[in-house]
Amino acid sequence: MRSHYHRLYIIVSLVVLLLVLGSLSVGAAGGTKRVGLVIRYSDGSVHTEVVTVPEDATTFDVLQAAHIEMVWTDMGFGPAICKIGNDGCPADNCFCDPAHFWGYWHLKPDGSGWESSMVGVGGYVPQDGDVEGFAWTDFDANFNPLVEPPVYTFEELLAMSQAPVQIPEPMTLLLMGSGLVGLAGYARRRSQR
Repeated sequence: MRSHYHRLYIIVSLVVLLLVLGSLSVGAAGGTKRVGLVIRYSDGSVHTEVVTVPEDATTFDVLQAAHIEMVWTDMGFGPAICKIGNDGCPADNCFCDPAHFWGYWHLKPDGSGWESSMVGVGGYVPQDGDVEGFAWTDFDANFNPLVEPPVYTFEELLAMSQAPVQIPEPMTLLLMGSGLVGLAGYARRRSQR
């Protein structure tokens, strides 16, 4: 019986050590940034979110980390957004709607409006506090998108969002692991009585 608890103690200790080392390696790999996201659907509804991603994340990474359903395909020049929510096309026919596409925008630094992106989602790296916008839109004779998402500054999006989920710090994991080891020791002593 004693060897059973000894093995349990070793396993719990190893798990704690791996959690601490894993969190240290995440911290060593680089910091994070928060990027605002505004998506306008064809029915006029709007999805807003503040997404936490690694410092070097592209807008495509932001979309993948967001709480949305997205379909995309690689067209050879980077990812193309085929569908977000119910608007768009399947991956095997990404541009099935010849009159509409997902327009991609950057909020101007002063928060006064949108600038249409000249770079695809896989090639643009937003900065901490930037806001990226998307709208299911038609286009003019020069292929300029006609529908923009509503304007929300990063501060407004932050106020509307819930607090982001934080990865526990190494010391928190160490304390949690110590508690688990203590519980294992308590169970061992109790069983020996």
